[in-house]
Amino acid sequence: MTTLDYRARTESLNQPDLSWDPEDVVAAGWEAIGTHLSQRVLAVVQGRADSACAVAIDGYAGTDWPAVTDPLRRAFDRHGMETTFLDAQRCFQEPAALEALLAPHLSDDPVFGRLYKKGLTSLMDPTRVAELRAEIVRWRRKKVVRQPRVLVCYGAGALTGRLRSLYDLAVYADLTREEALRRNASWSRLAGKTQSISPKRLYYVDFQVHDRHRNRLLNRLDYYLDANREPVLLSAGALRKTAAAIAAMPFKLKYMYEPGPWGGQWLKEIRELPEEWVNCAWSFEVIAQEMSLLIDLGVTLVELPWTTFFHLEYDRVLGWVPRRRFGGEFPIRFDYLDTMAGGDLSIQVHPTTAHVRRCFGEPYHQGEMYYIVDGKEGATVNLGLVEGIDKEAFRQAARLADEKGVAFDYRRFVHHVPAKKHDLLLIPPGTVHGSGEGLVVLEVSATTYRYTFKIYDHLRPDLNGVMRPIHLDHAFQVIKWFRRSRWVNAHLKPSPLLIRSGAGWAEYLIGDRPEFFHIVFRLEFDREIEDATDGHFCVMTLVEGESVELVSPDDPARSLRFRYSETVIVPACLGRFRLVNRGTTSCQVVKARLR
Repeated sequence: MTTLDYRARTESLNQPDLSWDPEDVVAAGWEAIGTHLSQRVLAVVQGRADSACAVAIDGYAGTDWPAVTDPLRRAFDRHGMETTFLDAQRCFQEPAALEALLAPHLSDDPVFGRLYKKGLTSLMDPTRVAELRAEIVRWRRKKVVRQPRVLVCYGAGALTGRLRSLYDLAVYADLTREEALRRNASWSRLAGKTQSISPKRLYYVDFQVHDRHRNRLLNRLDYYLDANREPVLLSAGALRKTAAAIAAMPFKLKYMYEPGPWGGQWLKEIRELPEEWVNCAWSFEVIAQEMSLLIDLGVTLVELPWTTFFHLEYDRVLGWVPRRRFGGEFPIRFDYLDTMAGGDLSIQVHPTTAHVRRCFGEPYHQGEMYYIVDGKEGATVNLGLVEGIDKEAFRQAARLADEKGVAFDYRRFVHHVPAKKHDLLLIPPGTVHGSGEGLVVLEVSATTYRYTFKIYDHLRPDLNGVMRPIHLDHAFQVIKWFRRSRWVNAHLKPSPLLIRSGAGWAEYLIGDRPEFFHIVFRLEFDREIEDATDGHFCVMTLVEGESVELVSPDDPARSLRFRYSETVIVPACLGRFRLVNRGTTSCQVVKARLR
């Protein structure tokens, strides 16, 4: 995924109302971080007979460890300390052993694998961990003391259970998944070796184990290090205070953009993206576990991975939803698909919950709804199958296209429906579909996002000239063949249902079927409309109008303004709120929440 650096753009920043206590620490830049940690180490050793302090710096997949340890080494040297640095990543198993262990989770398929459910220690060699532990113990028992001594054990796994009790200070160096993927384009040090690790392995293995490992540590840390770009060190108290303040207010995620082999001109214009970009086919508004929050702390900015924030503040954000229901994930996704001035999206299908659990270990399905934000006259969405379809002919045509490059007219098999601005189309799992050319679609869907089984991609390469993978075996296992023209027209293009209204405002239920665990509403208003979370989180996008301010009547500091096309998350704990029109034309807001 490609992003712009939005650090200087106030519309993407979250600005919580924070006040710092004397014990809260926020240090930006290596010089300030090195000075603070040196002073903290000296405070620990003061009065100790051995003058020793052991520090652990654990970290996320893809952390650039020399970039962390080199400035700290120089800082400790400046403060007259005797330093010892030990690399905990030597405790990982050899690459051949790891490859054998992970083989069942990383098939030959270029896209799909199976989620690895074990912890980080399962990738480590117990003998090597014991040897590292013994080395730290020997260092601590050293008798001859001429100056303050500091040992830094760094690397992924430094704070595993058998080592944790040996340290005086615990630090975690965190990265966003986006940054880890960016760094992995050229290098990676996830297993103690310099090597390139596939994005598939990052998703199915490394992100899984590192998220679980970090989450177990968050309440046991002394310091948290944002190691993404310009480093920022937070004390554990400052981290918790920051996360709690964000979770109590409406907030935005950092945008993620990606070019594609179709359209993408509408998003490029609306979001004022760089002229040199060929297009912007996708804008990921809320694909939460892959994203981050940019937070203005007043003295500096911090970039907090969603998975870190959400683990700390799950209850405030999601409310009554048990963690086990969605595997601890944020369950609703919003993203844009832009086929303006381009071709059709691929003909595709998404799997049911039973299929993704059985094949990939995912906790829930990938159902979607298409909200039409803009469109050309006469645009259509491919949705469902034609009456009287010949299943075997469809299968053979798709296979010939994939294996031999033989084009075919997919509309012999796939039904299409007219689509105009502000329509909503339902795409339950197992429904063959794909946006047509000339549309801007806001996808409102389950967060599970990897499982698009392409049936026909129009023999069209991606922007690198490579054909995108087709997954016919999976696709033809999950297609619901009864979803044909008459059934689709009757069930998958619902009419809005008015549920409440007043002078100059109304709310409509626009999307609700039992195959989905989310429901979608549209709020329409001239000046303002009142609403409440009622214990539910919700996700909102302004799809008509210029600008809206979401105002909490209980606390004006818990308010947020968002512009046309932008998306916000409203946490369950917010309670009552008002949407106030800050533009000159009427507004429409799409709102999704769990049923």
